Amino acid sequence: MSVKQSVRYFLLALACFSLTAVAQDSSQTNITGSGTKGKIAVFTGTHSVGNSIMHQSSGNVDVSGGVSATKGGSSANNTVTGNNTQTDSLGAGAAVFGETSTSGESNTGSAWGNGAGGTWGDGGKNDSSTGLANYAVIGTTDNKAAGIFQANGGSYYTLFGYNFATGSTGYMFAVDNGDGAGCNIDPEGDLSCTGSKNAVVPVDGGKHQVALAAIESPKNWFEDFGSAQLVGGVATVRFDARFIQTVNSGVEYHVFLTPNGDCKGLYVNQKTATDFEVRELGNGTSNVKFDYRITALRKNYEKVRFADHSREFPLLPDGSIRPAQK
Repeated sequence: MSVKQSVRYFLLALACFSLTAVAQDSSQTNITGSGTKGKIAVFTGTHSVGNSIMHQSSGNVDVSGGVSATKGGSSANNTVTGNNTQTDSLGAGAAVFGETSTSGESNTGSAWGNGAGGTWGDGGKNDSSTGLANYAVIGTTDNKAAGIFQANGGSYYTLFGYNFATGSTGYMFAVDNGDGAGCNIDPEGDLSCTGSKNAVVPVDGGKHQVALAAIESPKNWFEDFGSAQLVGGVATVRFDARFIQTVNSGVEYHVFLTPNGDCKGLYVNQKTATDFEVRELGNGTSNVKFDYRITALRKNYEKVRFADHSREFPLLPDGSIRPAQK
């Protein structure tokens, strides 16, 4: 063996010995399973064991710093899998929990008691220093759906949103496009849209789908329709028992009449909170049939007119709408 080969073997043996020597159990490591701290050894640039950013505590593995998981191959297995084996119950936690906060868990999250979840995102406590929001869950994509939810039938919601705010101070649901146009649903259940609210109905044997727009009004009117008949020129029409429970007929309401036969004409002689009387003009005594339309104000919404929703849909200087401030 030459001197040069001898030197190579010596250096190789020395390197192996050095790496083996530093990879021994100590009070800070758990390489062979006999360490007391349960930490994973990390080799520094000088080939010595440094302090680990990962350690085990009370059955948990804690990591100081970001974690990046990458899975190769073509199999459909998950890149990250979490399994919470607790029995579903109030506050049972989640298989995967993520939180974005420098000041701790949000008040909503800490008070959560509605059962367990596969994935739980928490935006943390309010942080007004940056003026930006920390969102619990974010979905982004290009030219695809940013999120999808599917329920396997039953009597449960596919997507359920709940906002603890009261008095229209928050939103249960909001959707806006790039121009700021869209719809909001506030905690009182009010639906507000910048566009029309339509019922889409098939026509032409299903070849086309057409939109029928809802009739809009500055006030909250409920309507009912019906038919009746004069007897000797007089008829009393009573409100439907269920319709009268939805409106305040003790205040302003309107009745529109259409005779279905020849007569001198019809008019509403008097209105009460439970009925209205119809008579023929000129003291007529015919027995003509007629149709009527009643519009009455929705109960508890009698004073609402042109309700202001500028907060949801504020205008830009050019007159266009910008998205609501979240």
